[in-house]
Amino acid sequence: MEKKATKNSIAGFSLIESLLSLSLFLFILVSSFEFFISTRNHFFDLKDDQEVNQAAYATLDKIRLDLCESGRGLIAPQSNGLLEALKVNGDTLIIQSKDKDIPLGSDLVAGQTFIPLSSTAGIKKNQKLCIIDLEKGEVSTITAVNKQGIALSTSLNSSYAMEDTTVILLRTVSFYLDTDRGILRRKVNASPAQPLLEEVYAFDFIYETTSNIVSLSLILTAKKEKEYEIAVFPKNMALVPTQ
Repeated sequence: MEKKATKNSIAGFSLIESLLSLSLFLFILVSSFEFFISTRNHFFDLKDDQEVNQAAYATLDKIRLDLCESGRGLIAPQSNGLLEALKVNGDTLIIQSKDKDIPLGSDLVAGQTFIPLSSTAGIKKNQKLCIIDLEKGEVSTITAVNKQGIALSTSLNSSYAMEDTTVILLRTVSFYLDTDRGILRRKVNASPAQPLLEEVYAFDFIYETTSNIVSLSLILTAKKEKEYEIAVFPKNMALVPTQ
């Protein structure tokens, strides 16, 4: 004989069972959403941390490239004590190298303040130049440039024969920390200083002349507990004879 179905056997889920199922579903959904938010925040924290590290090391690498250029083409002026291609001036790191040679069209005379040139292309006001021959030399600053030549900030101390004289246009790169704004700046010659890295808490450098090693370190405002450091051996400076 066939068993007759009761009312409870065909009623489906009860109200309590439905509420329990819905509560469990909501719990799983909220937990999953919280896990997603936590994972997303962790990902962006890692991404921001990586970007900060990359910016710091990219900045140090940029300074390293400029340091490797220090003293290029300036062995003779440095050997004669006319200039320092790499020096620390207070809180500023100063790097000098040869921009280019300036060909003379005539001899130079002591007391002269204007040097006539056939071309002044690429020469800027306030750039420095070094005049050197086999026995002597001097460094001066360009105060004016026109089509006929360049004017010097000081009159020449000596006379120079054109065939024995080299006139070197200098390239000066300076690095310093703008402490008021927390910006590490890079300045080329007399041009305005450009921002190299923002949110910098500290920038330190030491030049050990005996070992010819430059130690650089950066501390960023966002990561004061971490110090970024590199050491650079400027090879051109090692070619200068010790005094």
